[in-house]
Amino acid sequence: MNADPLRSQAAALLGGAGNAALTIARHVPTRVLLWALLGLGAGLLADGLCLLLGWLTLPGGAADLLRGPRLAVFVLVPLAGLFLFGLHGMNRGVARAALALEAQWGLVRQVVDRVIDLLQQQLGTRLANLPLATLEEKLKQAIRSYLGSEETDRGRGLFAWVLRKARRLVTEKVETWLLRAFRAEQGAQGGGGIDLEKVRISAVEQLGAHLQELVAGPLNGQLALLLLLFFGLGTGWYHLGLGLLALFR
Repeated sequence: MNADPLRSQAAALLGGAGNAALTIARHVPTRVLLWALLGLGAGLLADGLCLLLGWLTLPGGAADLLRGPRLAVFVLVPLAGLFLFGLHGMNRGVARAALALEAQWGLVRQVVDRVIDLLQQQLGTRLANLPLATLEEKLKQAIRSYLGSEETDRGRGLFAWVLRKARRLVTEKVETWLLRAFRAEQGAQGGGGIDLEKVRISAVEQLGAHLQELVAGPLNGQLALLLLLFFGLGTGWYHLGLGLLALFR
């Protein structure tokens, strides 16, 4: 692999190679705005639930929760929703961009190729009886070298930022799947020499097939936590209000 595919790809994309690149870049701001508005709505809904419970249970009604410093709770909750859901939207936009880059330009293959290329510079093309711990350390070094290289920081502007974030997101998954492919190849060879080309092909196929669930899984967990915070624990804001009410009486 004498040519550097990532370098040529970045030059093409960041040089304005096509409208598709700009479309991918718009995944992030669109989702940030959408999810920030949803977060604002979630915060307002939590406030509304809190006020409803106050109206139903407090002697002075919901007005008791809106006096003095207690009012700050109802101001901060929607603002927290705006920020936290907006951050979640940014993460979703980057994940969507990574999936789009994989579909259009084979981002997984390019990242794996580059990491394997760096690994080959240290170990050669075929490994014999290499301890897994040694390979893991060399692999981590190759990934750190790749992430610290100029090609991962090339270009300015929104699309360049999205491309860097998407590439880093994929790179974070590469180590696990390369090690898995190495173990499988090692088992198939019965402990003999390991062909890095076979490892590369296996890692590209497996990581590419599972990329969507790998990038979406953590985001779904993050969303579940936010929903629990603003809906499942919506009454928590009410109880916080009650605590503050009792404190200042």
